[in-house]
Amino acid sequence: MPAKITSIDMTKDGYYLICSIRDDTIKLIDLRKNQIISSFSHENFKLSCDWARASFNTCGSKLACGSADGLVYIWSILGDLEATPKGHNSAVNAVSWCPNSNALATVGKGKRCIIYTES
Repeated sequence: MPAKITSIDMTKDGYYLICSIRDDTIKLIDLRKNQIISSFSHENFKLSCDWARASFNTCGSKLACGSADGLVYIWSILGDLEATPKGHNSAVNAVSWCPNSNALATVGKGKRCIIYTES
């Protein structure tokens, strides 16, 4: 990898791995081929720290990661940026998907936890 890896997460089937990287990208790796198959980024997306965490949703169809701008970036694994939910006033360090729904818990440097649900 070109820069420091801050987190990894694997799909339940064990086929895919995401790595959040300090170059402000998230790489999707196909573990069966042992190769990077996609890279996720956005001009405003910046990892906030060396321990920033990205996460797959339960079915592995989406990934999310917090950013230094206080937004959460949610991408489809097909590459489309699907949403950037707001709510934090400071950098978002970690995200975690609920295993039973598409609810997403986030925590930021402002010591605030927010749970986003689809309406």
